[in-house]
Amino acid sequence: MQNKNIMILCKVVDNFGDIGVVYRLAKALSDLDSSLNLTIVCSNLESFASMAKKIEPDKKSQFFDYKNTRWQILDWNQSEDFTFSSKPFPIILECFQCGRPDWLEKILFDKNAKEIFHIFNIEYLTAEEYADDFHLLKCYTRSPNVKKMFFMPGFTKKTAGLLIDSQFLKTLKESKTLPKNKNEFCVTIFSYEREFVQIFNSLNRIQEAQRQKNPDFCVKVLAAAGKSLPFAKKAWEQTGKKLNFVQLPFLTQEEWDKILCTSGFNFVRGEESLARACLSGKPFFWHAYVQDENYQLVKVNALLEKILPFVCGKNLKNELSSLWNGYNTPDAELNESELYDFLQKSAQGELTAYFENFSENLFQNGNLAKNLLNFLETLQ
Repeated sequence: MQNKNIMILCKVVDNFGDIGVVYRLAKALSDLDSSLNLTIVCSNLESFASMAKKIEPDKKSQFFDYKNTRWQILDWNQSEDFTFSSKPFPIILECFQCGRPDWLEKILFDKNAKEIFHIFNIEYLTAEEYADDFHLLKCYTRSPNVKKMFFMPGFTKKTAGLLIDSQFLKTLKESKTLPKNKNEFCVTIFSYEREFVQIFNSLNRIQEAQRQKNPDFCVKVLAAAGKSLPFAKKAWEQTGKKLNFVQLPFLTQEEWDKILCTSGFNFVRGEESLARACLSGKPFFWHAYVQDENYQLVKVNALLEKILPFVCGKNLKNELSSLWNGYNTPDAELNESELYDFLQKSAQGELTAYFENFSENLFQNGNLAKNLLNFLETLQ
């Protein structure tokens, strides 16, 4: 790359999901090339500051130090014009179809502009087949100087793969060297709003069964801050408060990565935590955002199609598919026999190899940030 200037755009839709992905993308790019000049334009700096503590939400423009690099952070909503006169940005990463702020739109489509701009639409993560078809698909803009294409994260070699930053790799590697605590089964819960009583009933049964062999055994539930916390806490109370229930504060990405990589089972939601759960090699359930006509089940089953080839046994495949679909159908009753069996197998480490093989396959698809930089090298 001759020009090292890259602008990343993020319009925050939910509190932390979008900016969480953007933050990890910036870290992954800087990890690969510390000479890059990154500028992040964010519509909600308060959300960004919650995970990057040194960011000041009230500042329209500021600098943020990451390792031996320095990023410029701009407020999407700033009123003053921003100019490229001293620092042109030929590469713009438009995340999740967020559009562009008005001041940037004026610069890109100025009739007198001579610069060539390349915009990459970094899409939401999906296992659906269209990710393969859309990756590197060109889009028309209203100027021949503004060239745009899709850059799709995904689960196959036909996509850009998943984001992998160096700190996550370090955390994952360290987690594999830790001795297994045979006295504890740790379960992490981070989901959208739903009922958890059946899950806690199954965990209670696991704890009771294991204590017949090992009186010191316990199930620890790490309930993440967010929408699922009050539901998880209510289920714990309704089922007798038998488990070691821990309410987690809001955590940094690095702290959250460590939990996902060391827990015995993860209930996750969204895109950022889903990607980490997939890469962690630990058994997990994914809670997709509920959509009209239960379209979320299309997304759930598309991901299952990527996971099930790594799971051995017809009964276990059917169990996983049934549980994921039930977990993602509002007001559906989970099959408690299947749920207990699946979580029990997880507690005993019987499922780990399947999810580790799935994880290894994802690593072989490559790092989205690396694949992006490699592609940028081909631009004329």
